[in-house]
Amino acid sequence: MVRNISTLILGITLIFAACDKKDSIESLFHEAEKMESDILNCVNTIAEYRANYEKILLDAPDSEFAPLACYKLGKLNEIFGHYKDAIDFYRKLLARYPENPICADGLFNMAQIYQLHLNENDEAITAYTQLVHFYPDEKVSLLGLLQLGQVLSKEEKWQDAIYYFQSIVEKYPDQPICDDLYFRMGDILQQQLKDTTKAIEMYQVVVDKFSNSTWAKYCQPRLAKLKQGGRIR
Repeated sequence: MVRNISTLILGITLIFAACDKKDSIESLFHEAEKMESDILNCVNTIAEYRANYEKILLDAPDSEFAPLACYKLGKLNEIFGHYKDAIDFYRKLLARYPENPICADGLFNMAQIYQLHLNENDEAITAYTQLVHFYPDEKVSLLGLLQLGQVLSKEEKWQDAIYYFQSIVEKYPDQPICDDLYFRMGDILQQQLKDTTKAIEMYQVVVDKFSNSTWAKYCQPRLAKLKQGGRIR
């Protein structure tokens, strides 16, 4: 009797489990259908707003909205990984509307594409250089200077890297990253350029101006060894 009851309970459990599984699969299917519909609507919306921006460029290239429309078309292509097309729109922006401040953002985005996605550091350096020289007062210029220093360091163009790092600490002395940059310059001078005197100067700035910085703790033993004529590994 007990065995029969156990068998019955097991059978009922399996039936409910099968029903639950069916309901779960049906629910998943309908949820996927809804998501598919949402995606298609999104694609249609993107196509529509792209067409609107392109129409602005075509029909009203001299309007106040044209530069931003051109920038947004570049950004849209960038988001979807169409990097060459994105660069084309950013170049159009620079060629047609060089006085518009949005060009600074376009140059930075273009440099980022070259640096991070296309692995073309020479092109990235050119774009970053144009950014910091032609739009020095735009907020994104600070990021351009920093990226220039980093790319040039990667390319082992040490003097050029120091030049741009130095530009940051002089132009933006209150930026939190300044202690890091003084340490980087000191490290390059000591390790790569073998200029002990200038390396000491950079490390000393960190210790004197940023005494609470983590980098100051790294600089203190280096300073001690350098001043004693020792080598730092």
